[in-house]
Amino acid sequence: MHLYLLRHAEDRSGEHDPHQDRLTERGRRQAQAAAHWLAKRRPTELRTSVLPRARQTADIVAAHTGLVAREDPRLNEIVWASFEGELLPHPRENRLYPPPPGAESWHVFMTRVATCMSELCHQASEDQRIVLVTHSGFFDAVNELLCGGASRVELLVAHAGITHWQYRPGDSGGAWLLHQHNVTFAPQSLLDHEYMSAAELSA
Repeated sequence: MHLYLLRHAEDRSGEHDPHQDRLTERGRRQAQAAAHWLAKRRPTELRTSVLPRARQTADIVAAHTGLVAREDPRLNEIVWASFEGELLPHPRENRLYPPPPGAESWHVFMTRVATCMSELCHQASEDQRIVLVTHSGFFDAVNELLCGGASRVELLVAHAGITHWQYRPGDSGGAWLLHQHNVTFAPQSLLDHEYMSAAELSA
């Protein structure tokens, strides 16, 4: 099974409600570039977080691949909110800190990520190529889950960045093989715009 983790594209965050997030114009172009790359890998399944910034990214991937995006709330970002005026430590930095009401501890978050990954492994076949549209926290959780260790290792994941894992049970080199991490693409239209802007400034 080949697993492609795709972080949502650049968004205009909802100030207090993540369900109000929307992709920016740059984000839509980022998603299109990533979708074009993914389409060449001929994915067989597409799952997405239910949050709008991920769902909108997944819809663009769906349009390029011909797949139907299936929502899976286990792909959502960790739920972590701070009380107004109070600074809380990151849930991964202090795992014993009680989360605010309605939020998740790192342990609870890891449990739902592990449940998702376990299900994928249980149903895995050699010809599967699955795209998961998710969030940066999910990348960190998967890395911790697959690589082990309790110390924090934060992964740099750009908007619309892709990480490619392969699951190969029984392989002498290990069940999981990391092919690529944080693969990104600058849309040509954005490159042209940036080049023109630089040329205009030097004129």
